[in-house]
Amino acid sequence: MNALSRVFAREARLAWAGGGGAAGPAAFFLACISIVPLAVGPQAERLLAMGPGIAAIAALLAVVQTAERLFADDASDGTLELYVLMPVSPALLALAKVLGQAAATLAPLPVIAVIGGIMFGLDFAQSALVGLALLCALPALALIAGFAGALAAGVKRGGLLIALIAIPMMVPALIFSSGAGRAALEGEWDRAWATLLLTLAVSLGTMALMPFGIAAAMRARTG
Repeated sequence: MNALSRVFAREARLAWAGGGGAAGPAAFFLACISIVPLAVGPQAERLLAMGPGIAAIAALLAVVQTAERLFADDASDGTLELYVLMPVSPALLALAKVLGQAAATLAPLPVIAVIGGIMFGLDFAQSALVGLALLCALPALALIAGFAGALAAGVKRGGLLIALIAIPMMVPALIFSSGAGRAALEGEWDRAWATLLLTLAVSLGTMALMPFGIAAAMRARTG
């Protein structure tokens, strides 16, 4: 556990020291939700209907754009080999690494989603549910992006490869997180809470399985 906590802390520290921490994803997310009215028009009903979906799509893209650095630097400086040789489960190590980076870079996104929901015309309760749904989806999004980042580690200009791998796998989390917000918007709160639980179930399932995929990708990159 001490080794895992150190890996978690290292990733959080590196995210702030070398990548600006949460500033990049937060600015990207905010820019995405801010330019939508300029593209689709100022009609209140249209923006209201699109709010939950736009928040989910913006979060997905913000997570993907953080994935390239997660394993690329470790692959280039030999840290990845040291991780594989550590007397710790590679899957647990991968989980600590991804969640450490996600905690440092993605934490503001649910808060911005609440503000964005209000900006799109949702009331506070509906906006809060959109933010909560995004919070439930973030572990799944981060781990899937981490898996794609591990597969693309050491590949020049791996951002496109990461997007091609990660985005299709993120679709269930995208559907359920935006679906919770849409159900709340329609006043169907029972369905909204049920969909929120499905979003959480997707994240928990991803947390149980995806670290093994990341560990296998790490071994492949060091073998």
